[in-house]
Formats: sequence, C-alpha cells, structure tokens
Amino acid sequence: MKPISQEIVEKTWQEMSNLQDMEAVLLMSKMDRDQPGVLAYLMAAGDDLLNQDERELLLYLGTVVWQIMLQGTRSLRRVTIPQLESAENANFSTLDDLSGESPGDLIAAVEEMISSYNQPEVLKYVVEALMEEDDEEIDITEDSKGLMLIYLKTVIDCFDAA
Repeated sequence: MKPISQEIVEKTWQEMSNLQDMEAVLLMSKMDRDQPGVLAYLMAAGDDLLNQDERELLLYLGTVVWQIMLQGTRSLRRVTIPQLESAENANFSTLDDLSGESPGDLIAAVEEMISSYNQPEVLKYVVEALMEEDDEEIDITEDSKGLMLIYLKTVIDCFDAA
C-alpha cells in the first residue's frame, strides 16, 4: 500500500473525534463485520495488562487507524488473527532487540524506525496520540503506552500488508 498522507491522517482523525455515540456504535458494528479479527485483537490485546481506560483508548485508536487505512490506495483485505499474532511477535522481537540500548541509541532507533516505515504518518499519529493523552480523568501508565504502541503498530503492519 502506498503511504497515507498527513492530510488524510489529520482529516480522518478529526472526523473520528466528532463522532456522535450512535455513529460510534454503527462504526463498531461495521468493523465487526469487515475486520472481525482486528476488532477481536484490539479487544483482547493486553487484557490482563491494561486497565479499563487503557483498553478503551486502545480500541478507539485502533478504530481510528482502521478508518485511516481505509483511505489508502487500495481496499483492505480482511486481516486474520494468525496474521496479527505473527506481526505482534515480530514487533515484540524488535522491542527485545532494542532493550539493551542506551536511551540515546533507543531514541535514534525509534526515529529510524518511523522514518523508514511504510506508513510513517499513521505511526506518527499513534505515537502522538499516546504521548499527548494526559487527561487527568483517564488513567494511562507509561508502560501501558509502550504496550499500546506495539499493539497498534501490529494493526498498522497487518493493514499495510493486506
């Protein structure tokens, strides 16, 4: 899939942030119909590691990612649970490889990952959304932000490859 532009990412994010409750319910039904594996993955990912606020944010951001990826140059094929599990394993393996790096090397490695990524604007949106989530009413831990980034990158990887 061709990289999705920053303009499409921003436009889709704005549209999603303005959804009414009923529209959100209908969108979840559509996701269940069109991408049941992705919806199941997002609902189960980190189930025993993330709190309720974090799981809700993960599902919301995953839904935004799906809507952004729908704007790509070709239609999305249905992503399966085995595809998601394989991509998740690859992402956690990459994370393990980076675990021994110094903070400066880690930042450089992450910047390189984003710049060489096929969907840099989508990944950048996810990183920014997770890092700016400082609403005092929402309880999101720093460790959970890292996990959520892996889960959402997994979804992007699968949509990009589908």
